[in-house]
Amino acid sequence: MKALISIITPVLNNEQFISQAIENYMSESNNETELIIVDGGSKDKTVEIINSYALKRNDIKWISEKDSGQSNAMNKGIRLSSGEYISFLNVDDFYSKGTFKQVTEILSKNKTIEFLVGDCNVWNAEQKLVFVNRPSKLEKWHVLSGYHFPVNPTAYFYKKSLHDRVGFYNEENHYNMDLEFIIQARLTTPFEYKPEIWGNFRMLPNTKTISDMEGNLLEKRKHELLGRYLNSTSIYLKFRTYIYLSQRRLYPKVKHFFFQLSDKIKFELSKLKKKNT
Repeated sequence: MKALISIITPVLNNEQFISQAIENYMSESNNETELIIVDGGSKDKTVEIINSYALKRNDIKWISEKDSGQSNAMNKGIRLSSGEYISFLNVDDFYSKGTFKQVTEILSKNKTIEFLVGDCNVWNAEQKLVFVNRPSKLEKWHVLSGYHFPVNPTAYFYKKSLHDRVGFYNEENHYNMDLEFIIQARLTTPFEYKPEIWGNFRMLPNTKTISDMEGNLLEKRKHELLGRYLNSTSIYLKFRTYIYLSQRRLYPKVKHFFFQLSDKIKFELSKLKKKNT
C-alpha cells in the first residue's frame, strides 16, 4: 500500500547513530509510513546494521551507493519514496513520541495542507535542552528575515509534489540546502503551523552545523542565502521584509527605553509616597 508519509534518512559512516534513528522510526511508525535510508557507501558497519533491520521490515527500504553530498542523497531518497508527504530524519536526530500519530491524523483530515510545521527541541552534546524552536510566524517576510523558520526537518512534513514546482534540493549547496528549500517552498505555498513538539535536533561536535558555528560561518552563509532570494523578490515583499527587520532591531531599544522609564516612574512615586507619610 502506498504510504502517506515517507521518512528519508541520508547516512554515511555513522554506525554510532543509525540504529537509534531506525529504532526511533520504528517506535513511531504505522501502516501509513515508510523509511527510506540512503547510504553513501559507508565503510564502517552502517550498511550491515541497516540490512539487519530491513530484512525484518517491509516498510524499511534502502540503497547504498556513492553520492555527491547530502543534497544528492536527499534527492535520491525523494525519488525512491512512495509517500504523499516527505520528512527527513537525519541520523543523529529523532522524532518526539506520538509525532507520527498526530501528523497522520492532521494530514489525513486535511489534504490541502502542503507544508506542516511544528516545534523542535534543540539539544547539546550533554543531552541538555538548549532551546525550543517555535516558528509560529511563517509569513514570507518572516522567513526571509532569517528570524523565523524550522531549524530541523524532523519538525516539518511537506507534500512531495512541491518538488514539481520548486525543484529538488540544490546539489551545489552543501550547508543550508534545507533552509534554501524552505525559502523556495514558502514563496510558493502557505505553511501550516501547529504548536506541538515534533522534532529533536542534536547539536553534536564534528557535524557541519557545529563546525560552521565554531568557524563563524553559519550566520554568514545564512545571510548570503537570504540576501540572494530577497534580492529576487517583488518590491512589496522586499518592503515587508525590511519593515519587519527594522521592527526587530528597534524593539530592544524601545523595550529598554520603557523599562528605564518605568523604573524612573516607580522611583519618583516611591519618593512621593515617602514625602507624604
